[in-house]
Parts: sequence; C-alpha cells; structure tokens
Amino acid sequence: LDAAGYPLERVQLVVGRGKSGAARTVSGLADQAPGRCAVLVDLDELNVPDARARAKAQLGDPPAEVFCAVPALEAWLFADDRALSANARSTEEIQRIVRRLPLPEEIPDPKQLAHQVFGPESKWDFLRQIDVGRAAARSPSLRNFLEGMGRLLGVPAEPLLERVGRHLVRDVLAGLIREVVPSQTTIWRTSSGGEYTAEELERLIEEGDPIGRQYASDLLRISRDLLRRMANRSTSQ
Repeated sequence: LDAAGYPLERVQLVVGRGKSGAARTVSGLADQAPGRCAVLVDLDELNVPDARARAKAQLGDPPAEVFCAVPALEAWLFADDRALSANARSTEEIQRIVRRLPLPEEIPDPKQLAHQVFGPESKWDFLRQIDVGRAAARSPSLRNFLEGMGRLLGVPAEPLLERVGRHLVRDVLAGLIREVVPSQTTIWRTSSGGEYTAEELERLIEEGDPIGRQYASDLLRISRDLLRRMANRSTSQ
C-alpha cells in the first residue's frame, strides 16, 4: 500500500489470527464501519476469482471485501523481479534460484523460500519501494488487492492500471522475443533504415525507450490486423 502511494493514515491493520479469527474480527469491525472493511487471507487456488469465492465461503460470507494472497502473502515479495534481484542474498546459490523462479503465484511455498532468499522478515521492508505496476502485472492477486483497496480508499484506479498495462506489454513482448529468436538476429528494420537485433529490442522494450515502444505498437497493430482478417474470413465462410 505504501509503494502504491495509498494514504496509510486512513488504514488500520488488525491481525485476525486464522480464518475463524479473521471472520469474527471483520464482522465486528463491519458493524462499526460499514462499507469500509476488508479481510486479506492466504489461499492456494488456481486463480483469483476461485480463491475469493472459496475464501468468502470459508469466512461465512462476511460483510466486507475479501482479498486473497495466492498462494500466500509472501508470494508478493517476489512480484517485482527487479527488486527481488536487488534485495535477495548475494550468494551464487541464491542468485541462481532467483533467476529460475516462476511467477509469484506459481511458487509452491513462498514463505519458506522468502526466508531462504531474503533472510529474516526484518529485511523485507524493501516492499515499500517496489514498482507496484511491475509487481501487479506479475501477480493477479496483488493487482486485485490494490485495485480493491483503492476503491475502499477512494483512490483512482487509472494510474495503477496504466502502469500494469505498460509492464504487461513489455513483459509479454520481451518474453516472446527472448524465446523465439536468437539474440543477434535482426528482427526489425525501420522505414528510416535502422536495424535492430532481438537482444537490442528486448532491452529497449524493457527500458521503455521510444524505439521499443514504437516496435511494440507496430507489432500489436499487425497482430490486431491479422486477428481482424481471420475474424472476417470466418464470418464470410
């Protein structure tokens, strides 16, 4: 919440101690502050909608917003991959683990891994400076939590969604380029005669450089046109 710039002075945190404790606590608070309460629980599910539905049932459908950290809150420590690399222990073994990690919500036991990668909880304060757009793009449960808390606090969602959108496009395109094409292959020639290899474009897209943005825009436009032609062909048949 701090990294997202939300007004922390308007947020009161209460520890529920287990799902039954959380259900009792939030029910009591909801009577005092109707429409302004939320509960956050850990839940291992395939996706956020399923997790929220199951959590609501487990909590007895409380009169509050229900958010889930999938599979556990500690997964969000791994959401901003750049902050992860910068704050993980510097040993060769840990850095090798970090480079091979899947997306946050696919980590089987993020709590145990967090202690291994970062050390004690006192060192997790780097979350206050993470890039929330990048983190929310890589963790749907974190994005859902930030959007929901934004609604409760009256914070406009557009700035967060714009940052998420930029990172989604960058991550998807950079990932495609990284996996499909050898890094030194020229994959784009501009109308002005410029030539760019896969490695160069991956870096420019990651950095948000104007050249990278132009390539992403051109590629998305071509993809859109291709999808439109395919749809028209299907309709005509």
